[in-house]
Amino acid sequence: MKQGKSAQIKAFKHQNTKHKFRESKKLAPFDYNEFAGFLRARFFLTKNNAYQPAVFEAASFFLDDLIATMVQQNFSAFTSDERVIVNLNEAMQATLVQSTDRDWRYFVLLTPVLYDIQAFLAKEGQVSPRYGVQTTKFDPNFWKMIMRTVMAVNYFRFQGQDVAKLMSESSAIDDLQFKFLKQNGDADDFDLETIQEVFRGLTVTLPDLKNADAKPLTPALTADQQEEEIAFGKRMVETFQKTSTAGVVSDQEMALLQALHQGLAEKFQADHHQWTASLIATFVKEDLFDYWQPVFDSLDGLGGEITRYLQFLASKKAVTDFKKMEAGLTGVDHYLDVTALNKLLGQLTVADVEELVKEK
Repeated sequence: MKQGKSAQIKAFKHQNTKHKFRESKKLAPFDYNEFAGFLRARFFLTKNNAYQPAVFEAASFFLDDLIATMVQQNFSAFTSDERVIVNLNEAMQATLVQSTDRDWRYFVLLTPVLYDIQAFLAKEGQVSPRYGVQTTKFDPNFWKMIMRTVMAVNYFRFQGQDVAKLMSESSAIDDLQFKFLKQNGDADDFDLETIQEVFRGLTVTLPDLKNADAKPLTPALTADQQEEEIAFGKRMVETFQKTSTAGVVSDQEMALLQALHQGLAEKFQADHHQWTASLIATFVKEDLFDYWQPVFDSLDGLGGEITRYLQFLASKKAVTDFKKMEAGLTGVDHYLDVTALNKLLGQLTVADVEELVKEK
């Protein structure tokens, strides 16, 4: 489970001294959550005010995926007693290619921050006992070409086409990425109007959620029972915030958790004692955004906070069999985070995107 950013910042501040460079012949056992959480929190604290919220959220998602790719590509080295040298260019390209569940605007918004992310990881690597980076001079036109190619690949993927077969039998992907190009002297730009038109009407393909097939319970809750559940949810969410470390539970998270109580009561006729992983997964997939409107604020990791809240409810004897519920929610956190991001990105007009990527 990936924690939300607020929780990771708390952990970062608490454990900061552990990450100072030490002259030690032996590294501590590798803990991915600690490693990734430290870098995510450092990026938030140093870069959050450097970009517009939409751009920062895209950067945050990319950084998180990039850290995962860095570790995946060098797993045996990361988990052994040695300092890893990461080929950052390869990791960045692989991360972009694997971003198969993102709205096209995600890739455009990343263009102003890719260099900063590369520089951030290189700087952190200089003082980290765990890793360093190997990279080459940053070429913005090269990375824009990569972005256009990934968008073209995703276009055909969203249509359900076999991308590998398409690449081996035709030049369709390359032709489309050139269609997305608008040359501006020596600089390459995106033809945003063309990109928007090409993707019009297409839905981003997300991985299927397991267990997301629940039906409303019977007998149905009465109107009074629904109101009672909504009121209970409000009290519990407020208590959850008050008993958590200051600042860890954001207003956005509170709104999400309250929507969980209201939506499950109204759509699935379930009070908190009847909650199951299947009911929650189905609600997230089908109905959540009728009850909760996300904003560009610490989206990455927000879905994982549902499990933390369920653990809190379990401690209050308000839900049963927490471990079974936790196991059944695999994939819900990522699905929620990415769906919320795509929903917000999809609301941006071409003019909005142009303004967000404009050099300041």
